[in-house]
Amino acid sequence: MSELIKNALTGVNIIPTAILGLVLLYWITVIIGVIDFNLFDFDVDVDVDAEVFQGVLIFMNLKDIPFMVVFSILSLVFWILSMMLHRLPIEPGGFINGVILVPILIISLLITKMITKPLKKLFKKDYEDGIAQEGVIGQLVTMVSTIKDGRLGQGEIKTEGASILINVKAEKEEENFYKNEVAYVYRKDDEKNIYYIIKIEE
Repeated sequence: MSELIKNALTGVNIIPTAILGLVLLYWITVIIGVIDFNLFDFDVDVDVDAEVFQGVLIFMNLKDIPFMVVFSILSLVFWILSMMLHRLPIEPGGFINGVILVPILIISLLITKMITKPLKKLFKKDYEDGIAQEGVIGQLVTMVSTIKDGRLGQGEIKTEGASILINVKAEKEEENFYKNEVAYVYRKDDEKNIYYIIKIEE
């Protein structure tokens, strides 16, 4: 046990150890009620390359699972794999150890994707229950991202409970919607699970 702790705090190994430590601190503060679970659910402006960004979100299951859940699993997997390096004939925490952390992070991302995949159903059920209770068509939605040229974006519908995030596109492709703009949910494409929005008439 002492060898593991020593290895965890040696050289570059402090990086995955510190990340995991911060994640554990986060969950402790959530459990005792100091901070809210959704504190690190953040809005990201995807104007530059929305399609690539959407692809990254889908790949890491971040469109269906809260960021901190995915990040917590990634941190744990990354730490475990990095600690296993002490079994290799290299200097713990040394330069080579640091170089190897890069492919280990990539492997950790792939493992995290596999681990979180079954969780999608659980969070999707909660999401669909919220949709069923609140309804979406005819609601006002606040843009989380800017969408132009008929691209896909996300919008937030504020409810009495947790807010609902939906995938949105402009009903009229020539219309642009900007981050924090309020729009009107006009209809839904059930096959693609996309809601089409229109401008609010002034």
